[in-house]
Amino acid sequence: MSDRSDNLSLPYIQPSQAQKHVTHNEALRQLDALVQLSVSSASVTTPPALPEPGQRYIVPASASGDWAGQDGALAVFEETGWAFYAPNPGWIAWVEDSARQEVFDGSDWGPGIAALQDLTHLGVNTSADDTNRLAVASQATLLTHAGAGHQLKLNKAGATDTASLLFQTGWSGRAEMGTPGGDDFEIKVSGDGAAFNTALRAEAATGAVSFPSGVTGLVPDAFGGGDLANTAYVASRGLDLVTNGTGLLGNSYNFPTQFTFDPVVSPNLPGSFRYEGYVSPTLTTEEALAVDPNRCYRIGCYLRQEGLAGDWSAHANGERHGQYIGVVCLDSDGLLIDASHHKRYKAGGTDSLTTLAAPLTPGDTQIQLTDASGWNDSSTASHHRGVSIFAYRNSDGALYADYTRHVAFDLFDVTGVNKSTHVVTLTSGLPASLGNPDDPSGTWPVGTPIANSSSGGSYKYALLGNRYVPEVNRWYLAQNYIGGIDRSGTNVTSNFAPGTARIKLMWLANYTNRSGGYPGHPDTGASHAIWFAGVSVRPDDLCQAAPVTSGELAGSWSLHAPQGNVSTGEISLVPAALSLATL
Repeated sequence: MSDRSDNLSLPYIQPSQAQKHVTHNEALRQLDALVQLSVSSASVTTPPALPEPGQRYIVPASASGDWAGQDGALAVFEETGWAFYAPNPGWIAWVEDSARQEVFDGSDWGPGIAALQDLTHLGVNTSADDTNRLAVASQATLLTHAGAGHQLKLNKAGATDTASLLFQTGWSGRAEMGTPGGDDFEIKVSGDGAAFNTALRAEAATGAVSFPSGVTGLVPDAFGGGDLANTAYVASRGLDLVTNGTGLLGNSYNFPTQFTFDPVVSPNLPGSFRYEGYVSPTLTTEEALAVDPNRCYRIGCYLRQEGLAGDWSAHANGERHGQYIGVVCLDSDGLLIDASHHKRYKAGGTDSLTTLAAPLTPGDTQIQLTDASGWNDSSTASHHRGVSIFAYRNSDGALYADYTRHVAFDLFDVTGVNKSTHVVTLTSGLPASLGNPDDPSGTWPVGTPIANSSSGGSYKYALLGNRYVPEVNRWYLAQNYIGGIDRSGTNVTSNFAPGTARIKLMWLANYTNRSGGYPGHPDTGASHAIWFAGVSVRPDDLCQAAPVTSGELAGSWSLHAPQGNVSTGEISLVPAALSLATL
């Protein structure tokens, strides 16, 4: 049997040993020195001059004096001097001057906790997982400087990966900033954690910043919505209402996407807008122009038809095609005003506009009128067998007298109109869509204006209505006028529709160029070009509108345009008509 213990090497009392107290005291002394080990220092290299009994140190390398040659040993001051104990692997000591633990690994003393390097997970007050390998549950997380600046770095493997900060509510994403799926910097927001809207994007290549979802608050709310304008935009409008009408922006902004900006072919302007091919769909400018429908406006446009090789003499207009240019009328809510929204049926010239002689509710099968003499009892067209209730209000609550969107067709047969009793019998109950939105039951009261519906084109061909340039490969300036509000119940081309607050210019380009030909016109191919330039709409106070007081057009306006005489120096007013002048 060994005379020492296996771990602390404490001496055992032998059976035949004399002075057993000596051995016992030695063991107690070692226990006192080694158990619950706490040392004054592990870095002091010189023994203290006046050590306290029981004071302990870990002897560092290159110690001097009584500690020389005892590197790594535990030095304990006892009654007569320093005692040294060799540590075993795994011994732990608390170092008082550095306030840390030291562990002996068999050769050296080192930190009690190994360096936090290459950890697979770290959770602070919460649990980390394989996706969130670092997890912190705290009211705040502090990352501070070490004497200068501080950077937080998010590195991704490739450009198509994502490096971002994601802000969540209840674990559902609400905002994200970073480089998601590309190298452009983006800030996105979401209301549901699924669909994200990009609020800001900064291009990595240029640094250019865009706001894909729009910007608010940059101008007073009283200015309304819309985009901000720069000086180039303002200059491109000049004194006109049409932005970029002369092509000053150097592109086709504000014009239909089917038009191509052409800086080469133009009538002494920065550029023109070329359309190629067969008849276009109805094309409009991007911007709507605010107009005062009580005033007169001059509409102008240069146009040039491309000449084509070949013999076109078999056709009266050769290779030239009819062109339509006019306006689309919009109300204050931006809704297109169709002819049916103001046009009224007239029987033998008698206007069908009258009033209700009895309340009218959705589901009713009869309409009691004050006067049915102007209602249709002969035309089977569906748009002549409908109803227009002239009591429409816009989104602001303004009531219109001559414009309505309470219109429905095909409601009665011609035999259902009784002009003696002034009753119109419907083929089925009045549809709910024609109900009064201001009444819970949808009832229209006695006296509500009502008319027999009619219809017509949605567009006002106020400049060109299927007109041709006299010659190909030459520029012509087309000018005409529009003004006044058409309250006639017809659809006067040179008047604004009732309810008009804004307009857009519209085109039907190369109208008679059709694949396989069009009556009286050849098929000139899918690349036959027409150019438009100098597109203009501007108020003209010299143009005067005279009211039409009799006949079918009573309630409309007759326009009279200024005409100058260079020889006499006089300006006179003549009936407004198309002017088509060559350059």
